[in-house]
Parts: sequence; C-alpha cells; structure tokens
Amino acid sequence: MAKQVDTVRLQELANKWLTGTLSEEEQQEFEHWFNEASDAPINVPSHYAKNDDEHRQRLYTRVLACIDRKAPKRTIIKWLPYAAAIVLAAVTITWNFVAKKSNYKDKLVTLDVQDIAPGGNRATLTLADGHTIDLSEAQSGIVVGHNGITYQNQPEEIVDLSAGVVNQLALSTPRGGTYQLTLSDGTVVWLNAASTLKYPSRFTGDERVVELEGEGFFEVTKSTVPFKVKSAGQEVEVLGTAFNISAYSSQEETKTTLVEGRVKVTLLDHSADSRGESSRMLAPGQQATKSGSTFALHTVDTDSYTAWKDGYFNFDGITPAAAFAQLERWYDIDVVYQGKVPAMRFFGVFKRGMQLSSVLAMLKESGLDFKITQQGSKRQLLVINE
Repeated sequence: MAKQVDTVRLQELANKWLTGTLSEEEQQEFEHWFNEASDAPINVPSHYAKNDDEHRQRLYTRVLACIDRKAPKRTIIKWLPYAAAIVLAAVTITWNFVAKKSNYKDKLVTLDVQDIAPGGNRATLTLADGHTIDLSEAQSGIVVGHNGITYQNQPEEIVDLSAGVVNQLALSTPRGGTYQLTLSDGTVVWLNAASTLKYPSRFTGDERVVELEGEGFFEVTKSTVPFKVKSAGQEVEVLGTAFNISAYSSQEETKTTLVEGRVKVTLLDHSADSRGESSRMLAPGQQATKSGSTFALHTVDTDSYTAWKDGYFNFDGITPAAAFAQLERWYDIDVVYQGKVPAMRFFGVFKRGMQLSSVLAMLKESGLDFKITQQGSKRQLLVINE
C-alpha cells in the first residue's frame, strides 16, 4: 500500500520535470515516489510518439493521472538516468492500458488538454476513377506536372497522368490537416483544415476553373486566361493575384479577402445585392462578405485572414465564436458552450503548432474556463462562461 502523498507537491515536481528544471534533489524525490507506486512495469517504445515533444506531453499526462489517483496499484514508471534536459526517448513508463482499452471504448472520459496535439500535413488525393491516396504527412504539398503528380521535394511520381488526357482531381484535408498544391499552370494553393479543392490535371480552353469548399489561399500565376474559383454560390475571377477564400458550409458567410492584384466576385445565382449589384471588384486590403444573395464590402487587415497559411492563429479583435471555430477545425474537436456564448473580443497571435493546452492557457486570461471530454473517438471542448 503506497503512502499518502502530497499531490500539490507532486504536481509541482511534474511541472518542473516537463520543463526540465528539476534540481538533483527534486529529481530523486520525484523518482522515489514512482518507484514505490507498483510492481508491474511495461515499457513504452521510443517510437510511441511522432517526436520527443509529443512523447513528453503524453508521459506528462500519465504522470498527472498517477498523482490524481494518489496511491496507484497497477502503474509504475521506471526511470533511466538522464540529464536536466530530459530526452524522453530514453524513458520507460509502466502502462497497463492496451489490455483494458476495449472496455472503455465508448465511455465518456475527461482528458487532460495536454493530449490534444495540433494539426499537421494531412490530405487525401482523389483521382478521376474515384481511387484515393493518403498523402505523406512528412511532405507539405504536391505538384501537378505534365505527365504526373509528385511531392514538392521528390522527383518520383506518385500518380501517372496520361499525356493529352484531362483528369478531374480533388485534394481534401481533414479536420486537423493542411496541404499545399501547385497546379499545372504554376498557381499555388494552400488548403486549410476541412477543405476540398476540385481541379483539372491541366487547363484547356479560354478559362482556368477550380472549385473550393472550405478555405484556401491562392497565388495565381499571371496569364491572359482568366482564373476562376467557384465556391458557395459565388465565383471569383482573376488574371494573376493573391487572395484568400473562406467558404465553409458550416458558416453563414463566405469571405473573399484580397491581398494583392484585383479580383471580381460574382453571385452565381445572378441575383442582386442591396445595392442592386451581382458582382463587386476588390482592391488590395478589401474583403467581400457574401451572406445568402447579398454582398458587403469592407477594408480589413488581411493578415488576420491569411495568418493560417503561415502557421499562425490571428485572433486580434475577433469574437470567441470565430476563434473557437478555428480551434475546432485545427485540433479536431467539437466546441460547445456552458453558459452564455462569450461576447468579448480576443486579442493575440498564436502559433498553430502549439499544443491546445498552451492556446487555452492564454485564452483563460479573458475569464473563460475549459474542459475536454472524449466519448469513443469524439472529442469535445466545453467552453465555460459563468
């Protein structure tokens, strides 16, 4: 029977362990508690996580779980000697979880937010015959060439394209995924999470047309042949420019934000907006917001709408609902509210490569609190505003 422990003290030691700031005496104290915890060690291989940071976060979560139980009987962590800068690939942990996993498959559990890692390079390529290819997470994008499709940094073809044949293709990202695509004309498209771009293997005729659902940033190669993006009941036409389109089916508004060049945004149902116009010309720094069959034109800070492409959340001046919609797609969670939907504004810029816990820690400064739950494969972020 393990002795009564000071959980506050152990949590303090766990936090220091996570950041590599344990003194030699504190390290011995921390190890001593775990070496008394139980008697059934099970090793976790060094390749259990994708990298040392993820391994560190997973191990830290297990440490806190042990502390919360105060006197665990079936879990032990056996420590190997290590320096102050802990390399987790050399650490083993006792973990009696795999055998019990099936018993808890659909049970509602509360997660430590350390469990929620950010998204990454994830996408699926759909070919003309319906065949799908899960693209490499080690790569960031693909290139459509004359004879085939390759990864950006590899010459080997992943798809062979018949010469002279136009194939209809689609690139899709899941929640928690992003990917880059270079089209046959040299146009580059960044797809945000939960998005799909439909495009031909090569452009023919007097226009270049693609279809977008979700969010994409476009750097269009200049040409006398117009480039058109169809999305959510609108069409954006350009000759060569850089712009962002956010057209998620879950959102009421479609937003087209122009960074440079000029674009024309047209309602595809040919109805007119409140000013009697069915199309608008945008200048750099302007945004066309489409809601139903109406347009609104605004001058905006384009960085707020394109930061995702460069790996950031830009929450300066946005509503919590808009911010949580981004977190929902990037961390693959469902957001629900306890109490009133927050009405304040957020201010801050955060890296999208951060653990969810780090982002939420900063958002807590607004007075909100959070809880993560999981049932089966479904994860939920509860926003507490009371």
